[in-house]
Amino acid sequence: MAVISPLASPMPAHYSWETRWLHWITALLVLEQFVVGQIGWHFMARTAALRPFMVVTHTSLGVLLAAVFVTRVAWGVTGGRAIRFPAVTFQDRAARGVHHLLYVLLAAEIVLGYMARWSGGHPVIAFGVPINSPFPAMAHETHHLFSWLHHWGAWTLLWVALLHACAGFYHLLFCRDQVFQRMLP
Repeated sequence: MAVISPLASPMPAHYSWETRWLHWITALLVLEQFVVGQIGWHFMARTAALRPFMVVTHTSLGVLLAAVFVTRVAWGVTGGRAIRFPAVTFQDRAARGVHHLLYVLLAAEIVLGYMARWSGGHPVIAFGVPINSPFPAMAHETHHLFSWLHHWGAWTLLWVALLHACAGFYHLLFCRDQVFQRMLP
């Protein structure tokens, strides 16, 4: 009687549909947030008529991103229907490390976004509903620090996400090991 190793058993063809949708919604929202944030705060004049719309879009979809992130973390912590891989090789550990880094960066970026708005004396507006700061007024330097951290956190998150995407394409084009296909809708 042969003993079958769990590593020798075939892996599922896809992650669960919930996991895949949460992944792609997160990816789209992160990309949208980066683009709208850069345009609204760095490329558009403060007096531009479209700027308030860009700011409200950024904060509204930022709140949506926070909700998706919390859902994604809850889905992962409760087991979800994800594929569980053992971290055996250096590549496995690096992939797991990048995933954890993406979660940490995303959580930090969400918190910093709220703090950047609130420290400047502005509510976070979510689809027309203001979310006021639970904190007392903050110094201008504090607002500048949160805004600076949020800006550079966005760039860091973008570059790590691009590294993650490049790794996926590496698996698709060179390894041909079906890793990329498991996350396709």
